[in-house]
Formats: sequence, C-alpha cells, structure tokens
Amino acid sequence: MRIYRFRVLIDHPSEAFRDIEIGSEQTFLDLHSAIKDAFGFIGQEMACFYVSDEEWGKGPEIPLADMGFAEEGTVPSLMDDVYISDHIRSTSQRFIYAYDFLHMWMFMVELIGAHDPEVGANYPRVVLSMHDAPDEHSKEDDLTSGILDEDPYAMDDEEHHFEDDDDPGFGEEEGDHDEFGHGNIDDLGEEYR
Repeated sequence: MRIYRFRVLIDHPSEAFRDIEIGSEQTFLDLHSAIKDAFGFIGQEMACFYVSDEEWGKGPEIPLADMGFAEEGTVPSLMDDVYISDHIRSTSQRFIYAYDFLHMWMFMVELIGAHDPEVGANYPRVVLSMHDAPDEHSKEDDLTSGILDEDPYAMDDEEHHFEDDDDPGFGEEEGDHDEFGHGNIDDLGEEYR
C-alpha cells in the first residue's frame, strides 16, 4: 500500500488548508470523513468528489449517496466503493470536494506526494494544518442576512387613530365589532358562554 499526501484547501477567504495522508487502498468515504474532521465540520450533509484536471475542471463524480441524477444512464460509483488508487492518474492528481449542497462548501484536493506507510501510523491522518477553518454554519448567516430586517407582522409600535366621525365601524356607538372586525363575546348567545 502507498500513502498519498493531499493538500486540501477550502474555497474561503481564510485560505485554510490541511495536508492529509491516506492509504491507496482506503476509500473516498475515508477521505470525505478525514476532510470533515480536519476542518471541524460535524454535520451529516451530502457531499461528492469530482475527479479533476490541471485547470480544476469537474470530471467524473464520486458521490456520497445515489441521488438518482445519473448521467447518460450510468450510475456513478459511490464513495465507499471507490479506492483512492482507482483515480490516481498522475503525480499531481486533483479532485474537487463539494460538501453541503445548500451552502456549497468547495475544497480543492491536490496530490502533493506519495511514500511508503510509517510503521505504527494510522491513516488517514492530518500532518499539516494552516489557518483557522471557517465555522461550518457561517454560510447560513450569509444566506439569511438582509432578508427580513424587521418582523412585518409586529404591531408593537403601531398606533391607530380613528375619529368616530371618520369610520363609524370602529365607533363606540356601533358596538358590534372590535378594531379587528370581530364581534364582542358579549354578543354571543347563552349556549356559547
């Protein structure tokens, strides 16, 4: 078994990255879990890898689960069925990792080295960690900010000024309805008391 060292960079202004080592006979599900752990993401969101090229173009997909979106009738192999070595084509192999399809966390995963396993080491493992990773839920704030600055149904600050002459429906002499157009409970028959 070979050990591959990947540099995993999150697409975020923090420019946080982690170097993760993983065995050639471990799966993309193992790499998925290692990336989540390395960046402190604890959710159970959907995710996928894309085999990439030198320009970070998206190639074949390796999803976490079958979402039923197979292209041209071919069902993609799932993360737990695909070994890392199945998609190592060059010494600078690249993958794109997408996590949480609502907030779309994107990671660039680039092979930066390979070596024999160290005796007694457990893989996958993080061997380098640079910069603080963003909070997994920080994009939720971005998505909801500015949508509703205040509660449109709040009535606390509203004032209603009606003169008896302006709107007789709200006047004391009518007595049939309150300000919301509802009748008075005293107007109900004995069977409702």
